[in-house]
Amino acid sequence: MMKKIKVKNLSNKTRLDIYLTKALNQKRSHVNKLIENKLIRVNGRLPIKKGELIDNDFIIQVNTLIQKENQLKSFHQRIKIIYEDNDLIVVDKPKKLIVHPTSFQEQNTLINALIHKICINDFDDPLRPGIIHRLDRNTTGLIVIAKNKKTYDNLIQQMKNKTLIRKYLAIVHNNIENDFLLINAPIHRSKQNLLKMTVSSETKAKPAQTEIKLLENYHNAALIECHLLTGRTHQIRVHLAYIRHPIYNDDLYGNYDGYEEYGQFLHAYYLSFVHPTNKQIMEFKSQPDNIFLSLQKKLRSQT
Repeated sequence: MMKKIKVKNLSNKTRLDIYLTKALNQKRSHVNKLIENKLIRVNGRLPIKKGELIDNDFIIQVNTLIQKENQLKSFHQRIKIIYEDNDLIVVDKPKKLIVHPTSFQEQNTLINALIHKICINDFDDPLRPGIIHRLDRNTTGLIVIAKNKKTYDNLIQQMKNKTLIRKYLAIVHNNIENDFLLINAPIHRSKQNLLKMTVSSETKAKPAQTEIKLLENYHNAALIECHLLTGRTHQIRVHLAYIRHPIYNDDLYGNYDGYEEYGQFLHAYYLSFVHPTNKQIMEFKSQPDNIFLSLQKKLRSQT
């Protein structure tokens, strides 16, 4: 659902973000988040810039996800909590659960299930309060969520400083020749399919680095560890497809391999960071689900 606003009563052209801050009665930082997340259109156009100048009779469309914090509905789903204290929560995310509301799904997300644990009013963006990093709907495993703004700011800085470490297990097509590999390839949204990201040489492409460690080679397949050095959308999936080792059953970037509704064989198995309050190093590990392990066992037996 989109809310339409017809611009009127302007004496001069005005910046989009300044206009919407008043028109929507929202913080400017929140409006900018909505623009960055492509939840706002001007005269039907995407993408737009926060500093874009608007004039009378312009039509602004705002995704109805601009709900206030207290309009986010609680969602009852059993979530496996690995660790929790007054500052943060570490959970083991299951398949088929998205992390926060989007234009495609407004409720029934991980954040909806945990919203009663988070100080919602601390955050500028009510769509993703406390979200430090994300996992795709069908990527399982460990994710940390901040309960308050102070913890959030600290963990975001650790992401930038690379002291927050995320490692994944993936089953991929074809053998890996090298024990270690660094993929350094910028990523940008595909012009052919807006649901996909792609390696790109465009100036707007964002730097992306993934370290690959070979764990096992099978017959025309491999089990690898992926260490994210940056955090771009679909980064691991894009990078592995780029080097011609697409993840098993990833029909967006590779092929459907017969595992109906399972999605890609990608699991966030390791998470480490410095606790924002007590400064201790926190380390967590998670085992993949039985379907992942059964494919691994099957491939190993065929070797």
